[in-house]
Amino acid sequence: MKRDPLAVLWRVRDASVTEASRDLAAARIGERQASQTLEEHRRRIGQEQAEALGEHVAAFAAWLPSARQRTAQLEANLEAEELRVRHAQHILVGRRTDAEAVAKAMQRRSVEETLVKTRKEQGIMDEAAGRTGRRAGSL
Repeated sequence: MKRDPLAVLWRVRDASVTEASRDLAAARIGERQASQTLEEHRRRIGQEQAEALGEHVAAFAAWLPSARQRTAQLEANLEAEELRVRHAQHILVGRRTDAEAVAKAMQRRSVEETLVKTRKEQGIMDEAAGRTGRRAGSL
């Protein structure tokens, strides 16, 4: 039996949608982790600042530049993860669109095949009715 090229293409496109969905899920996990890491770091800075009293002020002041540098690094990581999520969303939309186009083509073909079959059946019935009418008229 010959394989239906549209069915094969649809399976390929459907698999690519599944893959893109998984990639988006992984990107969202990475984004959430980056956000949590940044928030934890900011809480730590706030906690260190609140505890910086007396002789600890100098230690906090010495630590603060590296903490700010780490904050910038974590913010950059979060931005990169957000970009990764947007990119994965874009890919998923494109792949869904591709899969839907194939599904619609399959549906159109099915409708056309049904229409052709119906027309053939109607032609057969019309021909049979015409023969029956001629026989009745000739009697």
